[in-house]
Amino acid sequence: MTGDYTQPIQQVITLLTDAILVQEPDLRKTSLDVDQDVRDLLRQVGLGIVQGILGALSIQVTVEAAHSGLAVQRRDSITVDSLFGSVSVESPYLWQPGASARPVKTELGLTHRQRSTAVERALTDFGAEESFAQAVARFQEHYGWTVGRTSPLRIVERCAAEAETYVAERLAQEARAYDKPLSERPGIPEILTELDGSTVRTGTLVAMDTADKTPVRQLPRRKRVEEWRDVRVGLTHPLEEVESSYVARMDSYPEVVTQLFGAAVSRGMSRSTTVVAIGDGGHGLREELARQFPNFHYIYDRPHLKKHLYETAEAMGLETAAREAWVARIVDRLDGGGAAEVLGELEAYQGQGKKRVEQLHKHLSRFADAVHYEDYRSRGWPMGSGRVESAHRYIPQKRLKLPGACWNPKTVNLMLALRVLRANGWWEDFWATRSRAQAA
Repeated sequence: MTGDYTQPIQQVITLLTDAILVQEPDLRKTSLDVDQDVRDLLRQVGLGIVQGILGALSIQVTVEAAHSGLAVQRRDSITVDSLFGSVSVESPYLWQPGASARPVKTELGLTHRQRSTAVERALTDFGAEESFAQAVARFQEHYGWTVGRTSPLRIVERCAAEAETYVAERLAQEARAYDKPLSERPGIPEILTELDGSTVRTGTLVAMDTADKTPVRQLPRRKRVEEWRDVRVGLTHPLEEVESSYVARMDSYPEVVTQLFGAAVSRGMSRSTTVVAIGDGGHGLREELARQFPNFHYIYDRPHLKKHLYETAEAMGLETAAREAWVARIVDRLDGGGAAEVLGELEAYQGQGKKRVEQLHKHLSRFADAVHYEDYRSRGWPMGSGRVESAHRYIPQKRLKLPGACWNPKTVNLMLALRVLRANGWWEDFWATRSRAQAA
């Protein structure tokens, strides 16, 4: 709405204030509860205004349709859910030989059990943060009326599908800016990227090898096959900044890194930008990052390296003090750029735990050029991927790892898209874009 409603709002304020002061003699005792009581009154006012506006619009579009020669045959009534509650709206059916119309549906976009954008947004907001059952309770608490138990599920899935498209298209559009000439878009000096994975529980219904049917609907019996599947989260930001942009998908490295590339371009990456990437030893991760990101420097996550070293020292049979000393010596040599010396020592080892030492040698060989930590420290580069590991807790895990949660694989990326909208600060723009598309 773009009109100026200052005067009528002031009139309503004056009327309600005077009426409350006259009819509520004990307000002094409940002054801290006044805002709650006023909110309940404003809900009633809001519901009445929405009812009046939709009713007036229904009459307008019906009259306009009748001017074309159509006559009202039926005056059906539909229910529309607004943020203040449900309202009843007439939706007449008009007809003449060879033509018919339902102007409330075609002109206003209103159908029976239609929910306003604000209702869908609120339910999506709650459903993206908590279980769908809890989303119903939260909606009732905040807006004073109750939606159906399955409403959040249907609405959140539909809006999340739109969110997934929005995220993909926005990141693809951002990525295209990378091709602009440096004279037009010089970019930032350095950017950090991190990518890491965690698992969520998924379940798929498959047919059982039996002729039995379900007792009520007589359908073939099915069972749920559960599987823990990888969800990958990436972040990026200019090296001197703190706020990150995120991507998150249950997908292959190429797909996730492509989105991460778009996020990096959105934060200022250009052809002249040095890319600093931190990651663990996931197979294919470094290779895919190097394939898609130019001017690329990979740092092997230092805590992961130390974990491997401690496990190897334990397999070698070293006691606590000797284990600490051995790990400290190896780390010190790697910090100073002595990866070749360490690899030589591991290759020559013949004692207890030789197989585990050989595994460490093979693993470290892949990252021998990514463990010179003193050099990275001197450049001001980080050495650990703790930030992206923390991002897993509040992007996928906060919603997808609720107790007992088991997700259809088709819905995981939909929910992740909603979580990414929040994490990236794109929530408002998504809903504004959605409203413009619906209006068009």
